Amino acid sequence: MTAFRLDPSALAEARSRAVAKAAAGRGPYLLARAGTGERLRDEDLATLLLASDVDADLLIDLARRRPTGGPHIETFSPLYLTNECDAECAMCGMRSFNPKLIRETADDRTVDEQLGLLYRRGLRGVALVTGEYHHGPRRDRMLASVTRAISAALDLGFEHVLLNIGSLELEEHQKLLARVSRGSDGRIDPHLTMCTFQETYDPVVYQRFIGSNSSNPRADFVGRLENFDRAVNAGMSSVNPGVLLGLSRDVGFELLALLAHVRHLLARAAQVYVSLPRLRKASGTANHVGISDEMLYRFAAIVSFGIPEAKVVISTREPPAVQRRLLPVIGVLTPGSPGVAPYTETGARFEMQASQFEVLDQRPIEAVLGDAMADGITIAGYEPGIAP
Repeated sequence: MTAFRLDPSALAEARSRAVAKAAAGRGPYLLARAGTGERLRDEDLATLLLASDVDADLLIDLARRRPTGGPHIETFSPLYLTNECDAECAMCGMRSFNPKLIRETADDRTVDEQLGLLYRRGLRGVALVTGEYHHGPRRDRMLASVTRAISAALDLGFEHVLLNIGSLELEEHQKLLARVSRGSDGRIDPHLTMCTFQETYDPVVYQRFIGSNSSNPRADFVGRLENFDRAVNAGMSSVNPGVLLGLSRDVGFELLALLAHVRHLLARAAQVYVSLPRLRKASGTANHVGISDEMLYRFAAIVSFGIPEAKVVISTREPPAVQRRLLPVIGVLTPGSPGVAPYTETGARFEMQASQFEVLDQRPIEAVLGDAMADGITIAGYEPGIAP
C-alpha cells in the first residue's frame, strides 16, 4: 500500500462545502441520520462540526452511544527522557532557539528509576518522549537511549509503550525494533505505539510554526506525514496521529485531513489512537489558548462517533471539568508531567521553565484516575494500590 497522500486543495473545497451546508441548516438533518447508526461521510462530519444549530451536548450524547462505547478507558503517562531538541517549532518550549528553557537529559539509571516509580504507582502504560534531532551523533545517542528504555519498560511489565520520538527513517525504525519480539506474521508482538503528531495538516500553517529550513529535522511536512507508513512497514501495528488544536484556526480543514489520515491507517490494519491536545502556554512563548472548550467538545465527539474504531486521547493539559465532560466519549485519559524524569513516589514536578508546555491539571496520577474510577469507569493500564 502506498504512503498517505494529502490533497490540500481537495480538502479545502470539501471544507467550503461543509461551511455552506452548515450555514444552510443541514446540521440537524445530519445529526438525525447519524443517530440512526448511519456512518456519515467526512464532509458531513465537518458540517456537523461547524453547525451552530447543533449543540455540543447532542454530539456528546451521540458519541456516548457509539458501538465501542461504555464506561471503559485506557491510560498511560508520559516519561520525557530529555527536553533537548534540534527542531524549531515556534509554539513549543523545547524548540532549539529557546534560551529560557532549562535543558535536562535523564541518564539510563534515572530512566530505570522513573519507570520503576510509575510501575509501583500502578501504571502499565508509558510514553517515552524525546526531542527531534539532526542526523548525527546526538540523534544516534537518543535512539539508543529509547531502544534501551523500550526493553527496560517491557522487562518491568509495562503492557503498552508509546514512542513519541519524532519522524524516523525506515532503517531507524528497524534498528529501534531490532530487540523487540515479533509474531508469526512479522509484526511487533508487544503493544508498541508510534506517536507522530502532525500538529497541523495545513502545509502553510505548518511552515509558519514548524519551519521550512532544510536543516530543521521537523521541517519535512511530507516526510513526517509518511512516518506511520514507515513504522507499519517496519512491523508496528499501533499508531497515534494528532492535531494541536488552535495552531490552525481552520478546524474544518484539520478535521477532514485527520479523518482521511485515520482512514488510511485503519486500511493498513493499524490500531489507531487520535490525540487532540490544545495549544497551551510554553516557555518563552505567548499565552496561547487554542480553540474554545465548546469546539474541543465538538471535535472530540465527532471523531469519536465518526470513526469509532479510533480511540480519542485527552491529557491533563485539560482541567478536570473538561476531562469530566469528555470522559463519556474518549478512549484514553493520560495524566502526568511534561518535565524530564519528573516523578516521585507520590507526585511530579511541573516547572514551566523546564517543561515542554503548561499542564492545567497537576494533581497526582492517582487523583486524576481515581476521579474517573469513582464515576464507575474501568481503566485499562492502571492497577491502583501497588505503591507502598
